[in-house]
Amino acid sequence: MKKYFFFFLIMPSIGCGQLNNNKKDEIFKEQSPSIIPLTIEQINTINMTNTEKEILEVIKTWNDCFTRNDAETYFTYIHDDLTLFIPSSPYRIDGKQDDKEEFEWSLSKSRTKIHFFQELQPHIQVYDSTAIVTYYTRGAYGQDGNEQMHYLKETNVLHKENGKWKIVHIHVSK
Repeated sequence: MKKYFFFFLIMPSIGCGQLNNNKKDEIFKEQSPSIIPLTIEQINTINMTNTEKEILEVIKTWNDCFTRNDAETYFTYIHDDLTLFIPSSPYRIDGKQDDKEEFEWSLSKSRTKIHFFQELQPHIQVYDSTAIVTYYTRGAYGQDGNEQMHYLKETNVLHKENGKWKIVHIHVSK
């Protein structure tokens, strides 16, 4: 559910004493306060640099692929030398190929089918061609009719290579 803040632009009022009702309505419509809804996400990105916005867009697009269970597109954002820590594994996963095999196997068993996913409070730190993105997530995972809601913390490390941001490390924890 998106939350909205409402900002009002107050226009000066004018006298409408001798105007007919239609003309009053036209003037009122033109002079009434304008409501401009902004999501929390829009407010959070107001002070971001263009680079930070670009990185956040990469993360959001990548997570959208995750939400759609679109493994093929999801892995276009992953660097070949990925390292990964996830709560369901006691070991580090090394390499894009190993992560892809685990991801696709889990989807085939409906263990990690995603029904809902949302990143919350993203924080982006940029150091030249490296970026760190931390955020909270909430999502519903599992077989249809048996979904479970999880609240997790996630850190993604990205590196810009050949003009594109690629994810080189993921750490997800409870």
